[in-house]
Amino acid sequence: MFSLARPLARMTSAIQSRFASTAANAAKATYTAPASVIVPKQFKPVTKGHGLMDLIAKEEVKRLGADGRSKLFKKSHPECLRPGDVVLVETLNSMSTDKTSTFVGVLIAMDRRGTQSNFTVRNVVLKVGVEMKYMLYSPLIKSVRVMKRGEGFRRAKLFYLRDNPGRAFRLEGLVKQDKAAQAKKAAKA
Repeated sequence: MFSLARPLARMTSAIQSRFASTAANAAKATYTAPASVIVPKQFKPVTKGHGLMDLIAKEEVKRLGADGRSKLFKKSHPECLRPGDVVLVETLNSMSTDKTSTFVGVLIAMDRRGTQSNFTVRNVVLKVGVEMKYMLYSPLIKSVRVMKRGEGFRRAKLFYLRDNPGRAFRLEGLVKQDKAAQAKKAAKA
């Protein structure tokens, strides 16, 4: 017949030897830094009821939105973007060159997610619907301008405009007016 007494005795002696070695290690002196090394005191940021990651995210948004981008997504700001606005987005083609490309369209969706905030712009180009999704704090975005405020839109997401594009996508005249206004400003300066 098989007995469990021997294997159990071996296991208990192995466990006891493990714990004895950790007890011996605990009795050793702990590490102390040399006098030449300055050890900082424990730092605790003032979070006022928020977690540390919330604090870091807010500081990051403040740093990235220093050029005024964050006011575009702040609901309480009077000049914030709203679904239905006609927006001109100017982006850099690459970080190494100064060549830019522009896209004009109707703002159909916005996602406010801190540093991951993004917006979707839609236009009809050559009878084909084109949507561009932009990350708000991307370093490739040079500028975002509101060309015309949207009126009569009561939804947060205007995806229904994909099916009925005739209402909102007559934007050729706006682009020409904007170019003329830019030329006047350049002539005055």
